[in-house]
Amino acid sequence: MSALAQSIGSELDSSSWTISSSSESLDFSINNQEIIKLFVQPVANVMQGMCRLETGFEKLLPLFKGLIAMGKPSTLSLIYDETNSQVFFTYAPGESRTVERFFSQVVTLLKKEVRFKQILEKVIQNNRKHQAEQALLQASLHQVIWD
Repeated sequence: MSALAQSIGSELDSSSWTISSSSESLDFSINNQEIIKLFVQPVANVMQGMCRLETGFEKLLPLFKGLIAMGKPSTLSLIYDETNSQVFFTYAPGESRTVERFFSQVVTLLKKEVRFKQILEKVIQNNRKHQAEQALLQASLHQVIWD
């Protein structure tokens, strides 16, 4: 599991991201808010895991599914629980490195999406503020002309 933390840690270069790892799970956070948890454990002769999008980030599940569908390793089997924003998966232990790299890429893309949405929200807020200021200016000019 520490290899997964190391490989994902090298992918995420933003200082606002943190990754905490244990023998069973990884938590991915942005600005101290967990966005996704990943649990992996060996069961019989396969690796079994669960990935869960945390509260507030459930809306990323369709994107997450799309990113996974674009290039998942052939040995990675997935079952989606859309009600709980979870994905259950299994893969062969010999494919651990490939699956780790794959999830690393998916999490990196999710990180970029979250960052893009944060920036877009600020741009929209600034645009609304500018429009409100313009409306006030127009109202003031209109009032001066009629006074």
